Amino acid sequence: MKQEYLLNKENIRNLIKFLAVLEGKTLTRLKVDINHNYNKTDSLENLTNKLRNKTVKVTELIEIFETLGYEIVVRKK
Repeated sequence: MKQEYLLNKENIRNLIKFLAVLEGKTLTRLKVDINHNYNKTDSLENLTNKLRNKTVKVTELIEIFETLGYEIVVRKK
């Protein structure tokens, strides 16, 4: 059975941390994998600041979820 998690502005940081733990990754390992997969060089501190300040771009969210093995689904309420 597939699990579904609701993403909203208030839970972005906690949801990403939760899913990373489910996949056996730390945020550090997640950032290393993102940098490798998408040929980036930005820092873990940059990611954590964006998560804390809720300023993550949609493209960055897609990279995060793809790296964790999840997809983003948009559906009407």
